[in-house]
Amino acid sequence: MRRSGIAARLHCVEPRQRVLPTLGPHSRTAAGVPGGAPLAPPGSMTTATPGAGLGLYVHVPFCEAKCAYCHFAIDPRRPDEARQERYLRAVVAEMEAAESGRADTLYFGGGTPSLLAASRLARLVGLARSRFFLPDGAEVTLEANPADLDLAGYRALRQAGSTRLSLGVQSFDDAVLGEMGRRHSAADAFRAVEHARTAGFASVSLDLILGWPGETGPRWERSLDGVAALGPDHVSLYVLEVEGRTLLAHRARAGTLALPEDDLVADLYRRTAEALSALGLERYEISNFARPGFESRHNAKYWADLPFLGFGMSAHSYRGRRRWWNVDSYGGYCRAIEEQGAPAAVAGFRVLSPRERSQEALFTGLRRRDGVDLDTFRGVYGVDVLGEYGDSLAAPFAAGLLETRGTWLRLTERGVLLSNEVFQAFV
Repeated sequence: MRRSGIAARLHCVEPRQRVLPTLGPHSRTAAGVPGGAPLAPPGSMTTATPGAGLGLYVHVPFCEAKCAYCHFAIDPRRPDEARQERYLRAVVAEMEAAESGRADTLYFGGGTPSLLAASRLARLVGLARSRFFLPDGAEVTLEANPADLDLAGYRALRQAGSTRLSLGVQSFDDAVLGEMGRRHSAADAFRAVEHARTAGFASVSLDLILGWPGETGPRWERSLDGVAALGPDHVSLYVLEVEGRTLLAHRARAGTLALPEDDLVADLYRRTAEALSALGLERYEISNFARPGFESRHNAKYWADLPFLGFGMSAHSYRGRRRWWNVDSYGGYCRAIEEQGAPAAVAGFRVLSPRERSQEALFTGLRRRDGVDLDTFRGVYGVDVLGEYGDSLAAPFAAGLLETRGTWLRLTERGVLLSNEVFQAFV
């Protein structure tokens, strides 16, 4: 049920999901058995950038309810102390068993990480520092629901080691928030940013969803007005996709879901980019806008083919040419580790061929506003992009979707809206 229009063209990533390349049809699982032993131990193959710091990702699956658009691996209940502690023990065991390395970013995603007690978050930050040498000045991002915490709660997050806050605002229209199944209001978003700033968060990001059913220009302007009033340092703009086992997908199959026209969504995307630029938030990746110096250092690893380790249920990892991913249910993940040890958390893996790796690096690299440095790319992957794909790229160049600036290949502003058409040239 994936939306085939502008959302697919933007090759977007749905709200609250980190930007990970598709694992594709060659993924292998441990006979489909949750908690089954890994098919091979994590390797230590050479990374694209030797010496690059690791990104650490911790998945916190807890949510009070499942949103209408969400098809991610979550645990839809408010976790009591026992449920939090069981999950923490499993994540700690997985982190302690992982091959070490030097990390320079840590990201708590979900789910709703703000539902995990700050004292437990502090334990995980401490383990990242001791096990992966995460320095004191590292970027430590935590996703939060605007209604979860008061001022004391945000202060506790700062004391736990979080330096960057990502708020799942999604909309400034209370009626839309209700349709989404979000348990906060526009007023909660304003209060959350005020509390976060008072607590000492110098880096605050907001998530917004564009293209909700019934979207209109005036309604979307209210969200842009909200962003202007709050003055965030970063905005992630996600075009709605409808897929998976979600309420929206059910409505789409039943023929009761009316999505806005692609042309309207494209116009609103352009309008948003202009409005954010006027606020000092420049697009640095297809879905991400930031003030200078406030770009997400952790997510940049996904776009630059750099290594990252994921911990927790459904978390993905990438080191060398090897990708692997964990069991995607709370009970399955915890039981696997409790009964068989940390390696049993791995549900499957895939080793990328050199060609697959270079193709993925092109896809993700072209998502960035700067694009891909062709000379550097040739040195790292041994691929002359224009020589290898010149015939396939002729049409995107002729249509004004791609351009070269010196040694750089990048999408044009028009190409951003039609990026999937460009990416097909590399398949």
